[in-house]
Parts: sequence; structure tokens; C-alpha cells
Amino acid sequence: MVDAKYKAGKPEGFPGVGLYQMLAYCIALNLPEGHLIYAKGNAPHAAHRVRRARITIHQHALELDQPPAGLLTEVRTLARRLVAVMPV
Repeated sequence: MVDAKYKAGKPEGFPGVGLYQMLAYCIALNLPEGHLIYAKGNAPHAAHRVRRARITIHQHALELDQPPAGLLTEVRTLARRLVAVMPV
């Protein structure tokens, strides 16, 4: 499950927006992982393991204030990463 949020990161990392929503999606759909993609962040990736639910929620950030070629490269890299971890 992947969800995109147009929210900027906080100075100390990712925003909390979407974590509980993604957890609800994963529980409802019986998924072990969910991915949130933000418009901007202060770290390339963060992961939160919800132990009792056995769910991991990943947070990714894309830097939108860059030339189109750089953004497309970033999107391709993230897409490859998501395809590699998604269950078949």
C-alpha cells in the first residue's frame, strides 16, 4: 500500500501525518507494510515497526524543488525500491 501526502517534513524529520491512516489501511487489508511518500522531508527514509500488529510503515520523501530530471530520477529510484519490496 502506498499513499502520497503533500506535506513538508518537520525540522526534526518526517511529519506524523498519515501514520495512523496507513496503519488502519494495513490492518484492514491485512498488509505487512505500508509506504507514505511526502513532498519533502529531512531524511530519505524512516521506518516504524508496529510490533503487536506486525506492520512496518515506511516514510519516504521527494524533493520537489529541483529540476525535473532530478525529480524523475528520484521518483524512478523510489518506484524501483517499492516494486522490490511489494508482495506478488
